[in-house]
Amino acid sequence: MSIAELRADQEPWSSPSSTPAAAVSARVTPLSWPTQPRRLERLLPVLAGACLFLVDVGLVIGAYLAAYWLRFVAADNELAALGLDEYVRVGATVALLTSGLFALRGLYDQPRPTKWATRLHTSVSAVSTALVLSVALSYFLGDAAFSRLWFATGWALAVVGLLVWRTLAIRLYAAVRNAISPATRVLVVGANTLGQQLAAELAEWYDVVGYVDNGSDLLGSDVPLLGAVSELDHVVHDYAVDEVIIALPAKRREQVTRLVDRGFRRPVTFKFVTGIGELLPERLEVQRLGGRSYIGFTPVAQVSWLKRALDVVLVSLGLLAIAPLLALIAVLIKLDSRGPVFYGQVRVGKDGRHFRMLKFRSMVVDADRLKAKLQHQNEASGPMFKMRRDPRVTRVGRFIRRWSLDELPQLFNVLCGDMSLVGPRPPVPSEVAQYEDWQLGRLRAVPGVTGLWQVSGRSEVSFHDMVRLDLHYIRNWSLALDVEILLRTIPAVLTSRGAY
Repeated sequence: MSIAELRADQEPWSSPSSTPAAAVSARVTPLSWPTQPRRLERLLPVLAGACLFLVDVGLVIGAYLAAYWLRFVAADNELAALGLDEYVRVGATVALLTSGLFALRGLYDQPRPTKWATRLHTSVSAVSTALVLSVALSYFLGDAAFSRLWFATGWALAVVGLLVWRTLAIRLYAAVRNAISPATRVLVVGANTLGQQLAAELAEWYDVVGYVDNGSDLLGSDVPLLGAVSELDHVVHDYAVDEVIIALPAKRREQVTRLVDRGFRRPVTFKFVTGIGELLPERLEVQRLGGRSYIGFTPVAQVSWLKRALDVVLVSLGLLAIAPLLALIAVLIKLDSRGPVFYGQVRVGKDGRHFRMLKFRSMVVDADRLKAKLQHQNEASGPMFKMRRDPRVTRVGRFIRRWSLDELPQLFNVLCGDMSLVGPRPPVPSEVAQYEDWQLGRLRAVPGVTGLWQVSGRSEVSFHDMVRLDLHYIRNWSLALDVEILLRTIPAVLTSRGAY
């Protein structure tokens, strides 16, 4: 970064831009926002944390009281070695230690959205650790032996209770916060083309209050310019900003970095738009080496052998269950139109390997020859071909397509290993020939019978978005994600959304 650029970035309104400094100053919106954050909004995280703590403690104690009732009262068992007060004391110790472990992990700052698997792991580890410490403490204090069944029952009830309560608490906190502050206020640092794109994208979920920059490349923008970068702290405070999105090029971020180092009067979250965008998966590894931070990730997630095992087991059971349905569809196809029951089409699988994908025939025999004549009526974007009222589709074919029954023979492809239950849809070679380089990334996974595209609207989703969904799946694969997609496939098929 040159001295001139650094000086321009430090002095308000001196950055070379398409808008003169005087004109930019005239466009700055005065600070007329209902600016000061409401007291209740500031207190909400504190109140939420206190509520979480109290409910956690009470819930764990209640779990061990319920375990005592089940073990001794409901079972009419009088073999309790200790009185109720002793069991309450141990239950309270477990509860306080559990909450202490939660506090060490920052779980009382405010409820944060997390995956259910993360919440389950947190609850199990905290209650288990607290229970072990409580048992050890009782042993060293010379207490009599407690019922092992009571310990186990209380542990199970506490884990389930915390998991359910924490899930409800996240939703309850979001509802209360939205009622107090209807939308998260976002400020974009960078009045440029990228900043304008971000403001338009974020407006669907957030309240974008304006831009901050030392000049503006935007003419006639609906989002106001609120001040210079040097005034960022004042703008954040006066406009009660919750999140700041940095949309400046790397060479212009030094002044923002200094302001971030100094801190802000209002609690605010900063997000930097990275140059690698959607390449970043959900699982990241951050390392600090030689004074620099490095973000590490795997472009293609490692797939476990459990995925293949799940495919084989589920498909084998599924084929046995739907054998009568397959036979019925085959008979109907044969009665409806001349030609074979199955249709085999060459598709492109993992790493570009070709295979023949099976489907129930839903079109007339010479459908491929007629496709060229209908190309001008293509309703799909990109290299795909789709028509809502394709004249090549037969009467039975239209029905089985609507309910995705034509895809059932692909279960045999899954057994053979050419496909998986979940994955990107396999394209035809003519489509792959038109792919851009980045779109070839969807060929890095075994193709699937269903996937994110199918459960997100199928033909209603553009080709560009379909590829983005596939790349997201490939970078973030997990067995839990496969199970989620399989479950979402059921309502997607029943509603027939985007099926034609």
